[in-house]
Amino acid sequence: MKLLKGTLILKIAALICAVVTYFYIGNELSHQAESRGTDPSYKLIKLTAKSLPLKVRFAADPPAGYQLLINDVKTVPAEVTVIGPEALLDEAFNAETALIDLSENTTTVTKRIPLESVAGIHLTGELQLVDVTVPIQKIDIKEKQA
Repeated sequence: MKLLKGTLILKIAALICAVVTYFYIGNELSHQAESRGTDPSYKLIKLTAKSLPLKVRFAADPPAGYQLLINDVKTVPAEVTVIGPEALLDEAFNAETALIDLSENTTTVTKRIPLESVAGIHLTGELQLVDVTVPIQKIDIKEKQA
């Protein structure tokens, strides 16, 4: 016990061992990262938020004799805010709904439709639903003949 007390040489030796161990472990971690094909330096991805208008997609038209009034389609909300990598959102111009099948609808219909992915960004967490009102009207035969 007396050997460890007050010996300057042992304290210096312990400090040298600690410094050598520190650099050895740092070097080993760096080599492991390179062998896995990853860069040991971390790259930060800049996240951003962007409001995008909604685009309603249709899988099928209304039955024969009825038409979709595409200019009167309404969504609530009219736009959604998406958070994601800035590089991907720069290319995003709208958010799209899931496909809506109108093949059996003959009157105006309102549906709750989920959103699809936006610009390659998979929407996670709570299911994003929007209310879509799709006006459908009967085609007037007089209009068709004119």
